[in-house]
Amino acid sequence: MAAMDTGATTPAMPYPRARWLAVLAAAIVAVIVVYRHTFLSMADKWNDDTAFSYGFLIAPIALWIAWRRRDWLRHVEFTPSWLGAAAAIGAALLWLVAKGTGVLVVEQLAAVLTLQALVLALLGWRAVRALLFPLAFLLFLVPFGRALVPWLVDITADIATVLLRLSGVPVYRTHTLINIPGGWFQVARACSGVSFLMTALVLGLLYAELNFSSWRKRLVAVVLACAIPVVANALRVYITIGVSHLTDMKFGPGAEHVAFGQVFFIVIMLGTFWVGRRWHDDEPGEPAWLRDAAPAARRPTLAAHLPFACGMVVVLAAPFYQAAYARQLQASGAAGTDLVAVPSVAAAGWTRLESAPDAWRPLYRDGLVERQGSYVAATGGRVDAYVAVYGLGTSAGAEMIGYGNVLYAEEKEVVSAATVRRIELAGETLEVREVLVPDGGRGRLVWHWFVVGDRTSTNPYAVKALEALAWITHEASHERVVTLATRAGVNAAATLEAFAAAHARCVATSFAAEACGP
Repeated sequence: MAAMDTGATTPAMPYPRARWLAVLAAAIVAVIVVYRHTFLSMADKWNDDTAFSYGFLIAPIALWIAWRRRDWLRHVEFTPSWLGAAAAIGAALLWLVAKGTGVLVVEQLAAVLTLQALVLALLGWRAVRALLFPLAFLLFLVPFGRALVPWLVDITADIATVLLRLSGVPVYRTHTLINIPGGWFQVARACSGVSFLMTALVLGLLYAELNFSSWRKRLVAVVLACAIPVVANALRVYITIGVSHLTDMKFGPGAEHVAFGQVFFIVIMLGTFWVGRRWHDDEPGEPAWLRDAAPAARRPTLAAHLPFACGMVVVLAAPFYQAAYARQLQASGAAGTDLVAVPSVAAAGWTRLESAPDAWRPLYRDGLVERQGSYVAATGGRVDAYVAVYGLGTSAGAEMIGYGNVLYAEEKEVVSAATVRRIELAGETLEVREVLVPDGGRGRLVWHWFVVGDRTSTNPYAVKALEALAWITHEASHERVVTLATRAGVNAAATLEAFAAAHARCVATSFAAEACGP
């Protein structure tokens, strides 16, 4: 009997890849449970806002595409990544700041980025490359895009106005108001077409992934998916106004324009996809970078899982740390009641009204403290001053920059014309945002600005950045909103300037209590 060749080796069994995927699935479930309030806020937005109703389909579609690529994963060696762990930790820290400052869309984005980073931390770069599209597609779980509304309103009004003039319709436009002989039309926020744009972008990306293998074709498809809805929405507005003009306002401005817009969008998108079929590519096979790859036969050591373990510890601990710090800020909330005051005694040339039931105030609610005063100049002009203090971000429950807090009720539907004005007071320059607010008759001219700690800003997005900075550095625990309002008219700005100059120290410090005393 021949002797056995002891130099021969038996191939090692492939390591248990299914266990890795099970660990990943368990980690994703754990993150969703711990960050459940963030994920539920996304679902609430999908349910409440038709612009983002596609959100319910994003995860199932991503899972379906990942399942289509399951064979790709068999060629990939799972190699845990420290870069993935660092990305997961960074996403958790971003979530911390966004949660603390009430920037909901960033909070939601950070939660989704955390899931994506954990895939990288556990499975490695090659697995992420194989699943790149479904992972990236998960970003559409986040209901983003509302920040584009002012820009979309402007471009819609611009294109519609040009087309009306080319068609011979007499047009006079003031900001978002388009006047024709038969009446006027407001290009409101609901007319921005943001729902068309976001839905088309989602459909365009999915269409490009399923129908094209060339990156050039995919890029063209996505660009067209962004451009066509913007132009189509402007055409919708143009047609609506044009029909109204031709029918003496009998058709067009009523509820029929909403149904027309929905049908018009569907026709435009179906036509775009039908044209795109002319350049359809056959189903691509495995990419070249996968063909020569083979999964590892060795079993990973325990140390190989360390990046994923470190990332998970920080990710799961972040919500508990945020809750503890929020309680700390709430404990200091009572001090905010002594931060601000309006002048109890008016400056020379001004008189404070003891009672002013008709005083104008912005629609800001649930502040820690509010102060309000009305003042009449010897020349007859009147100014209503208002200041409210809030806890930093969401630390006191209600937040200063939020959907419910607006200058006036119509601001939720209409994009207001506004300018930034610089005022020299007490040797310092104060920037205020000047807005003409509808309030019956001539309306009101309003100056308003925000203060975070000792920093002022007129931009709500900049305020959120200041909140984040203060939340990280612990430099502030309170913020406030300030408004000065007077009846609109020829001398309205001069009246506000005169009040600010007469009470320079008080206004320059944004109504700090120590500067507004007798």
